[in-house]
Amino acid sequence: MDSEADARMTPSTGSVRFSRAAVVRLWLHRQGLARPRGSAPINRQAFVSHLERTGALQLDSVNVVDRAHYLTLWSRFGSYDRADVDRWVYGNRLAYEYWGHEASILPISHLPLGRRRMRRFPPASWSGRAWWDRYATSTASKRRVLRRLRAEGPLESVDFQPQPAEREEKTDSLGWRLKEDKRSLKLLWHDGRVAVTGRRHFRCVYDLAERVYPDGPAATLAEYHDSWLLLGLSGCGIAPERHLVNYFTGPELNAAERRRTIARNLRKKRIVEVEVEGLRGPCYALPEHLDGIDHLPEPAGTTLICPFDSLLWQRKRAAELLDFHYTVEIYVPAAKRKYGYYVLPILHEGRLVGRLDPKLHRDRGVLEIRALHLEPDFAPTARFEAGLNDAVADLADFLGADDIVMPPNR
Repeated sequence: MDSEADARMTPSTGSVRFSRAAVVRLWLHRQGLARPRGSAPINRQAFVSHLERTGALQLDSVNVVDRAHYLTLWSRFGSYDRADVDRWVYGNRLAYEYWGHEASILPISHLPLGRRRMRRFPPASWSGRAWWDRYATSTASKRRVLRRLRAEGPLESVDFQPQPAEREEKTDSLGWRLKEDKRSLKLLWHDGRVAVTGRRHFRCVYDLAERVYPDGPAATLAEYHDSWLLLGLSGCGIAPERHLVNYFTGPELNAAERRRTIARNLRKKRIVEVEVEGLRGPCYALPEHLDGIDHLPEPAGTTLICPFDSLLWQRKRAAELLDFHYTVEIYVPAAKRKYGYYVLPILHEGRLVGRLDPKLHRDRGVLEIRALHLEPDFAPTARFEAGLNDAVADLADFLGADDIVMPPNR
């Protein structure tokens, strides 16, 4: 490392210290957001590489603009054919749906980690909790669901609604049984006996796991715990422990387990401890990510970030490294929202500089930008204006909108 501005030895500890700018460059590089959107097309290899590098694509049902996983990929690759992504996941089985950061699309190479979670579901920490006792289902219900899948093939949750003939029964026991079976379908997905084999209009289609997942082993418990740390550092680059909490949430580790996992990987030299100027506490990194850190280019381009993008999985990280405080206001009462319902942060040349509040009117083919909020300390330039206009136009094209309506003050 020959850049004194970015990395230098700390005499008191002997550890390497990095500038905050170097850490942000590495972070955006690992997230695939350091170069202008659309610099490289998305293909099978690029899709899998994104999953391997960041750990997962979060799924979310909100469709104000587009589904979260499609929008996350657009932020990096620009316009593409969504059918390609669907085929890679559900046809070619390059990936699978399971719990990564919330419900996610994960690379198939991580299936052993998923299998370990499946074998440990539900986590011991859930035992005795009132909400779990209310949600858990009976063995009889799970058997009914598995029997139907075995006999009928792939089914959706809607297939566990009362059928026309059954609706005439109007019995409380029938309704209760079908509601329980719908919960069982989801729980069987969590414990690995059922898998998502595809989607219809974003609705999950479930089948028996042995018909979907390839044969293979489960990760060991140590490997599973390590994945919290190693996948978090893969997506973040350099990070303190608090920036890794809730990044990859498949392993639900308590504080003591996290400390043991970090110590074990330090002993094995899988990770190294470093310091970051202006960032509290020890930080960690994968050694291979530090070799070329001085040669990473400055982040370039302007793009829009999905609220469920892996860049924002850890809000403390965005606040401490990018001075950007973000809340998903979907869950905030309308009267208390500051920026809007489904706000897309604006990433410009490596900095989060503002927020857009968009809505796609599919019936009219219009992308409406209801508001634009810039950060108080950001002074827009002609290059920013051009980049933002290009990003909005490209998003409209990706969404199939024929027209764009900007806020009155634009």
